[in-house]
Amino acid sequence: MKEKSILHVPLLSPAWKKVAYLFFPLPVILVIGMVITRMDISSDESAQVIYGCWAIAFGLLNLSREKEEDEMIKSFRLQAFQTGSYWLIWGIAALMLINYLRFDRITSEIFTAYLVLFLLNAYIYAAFQYQKFMATKD
Repeated sequence: MKEKSILHVPLLSPAWKKVAYLFFPLPVILVIGMVITRMDISSDESAQVIYGCWAIAFGLLNLSREKEEDEMIKSFRLQAFQTGSYWLIWGIAALMLINYLRFDRITSEIFTAYLVLFLLNAYIYAAFQYQKFMATKD
């Protein structure tokens, strides 16, 4: 596959991990600031701000290179994306079931792109970290 292909995703420098870590406390500070300034923000909107920032944070962590990017890490990264997608399917199914049992309907205001992207990137990150942990454990 060509390096200039649309399918080639260049990984970010490891320094981007520091930027990613800033996105974890940022939404909490934003939401607190919105409440203090008495902005008219609902709890659903504040949750979306948090989900969106955390999705960006995990996305940056998932796309940041490791210090040593070898074939094993590339394999782990591909497996993590596949595993994260699998967990997302079951996670959304569980949320739909819980929502149905609580409110007698499958749909909800909580099911947004922000939530799905947050869950997907969090699952991918968890799968990647777990694989690295298991590799160093052996």
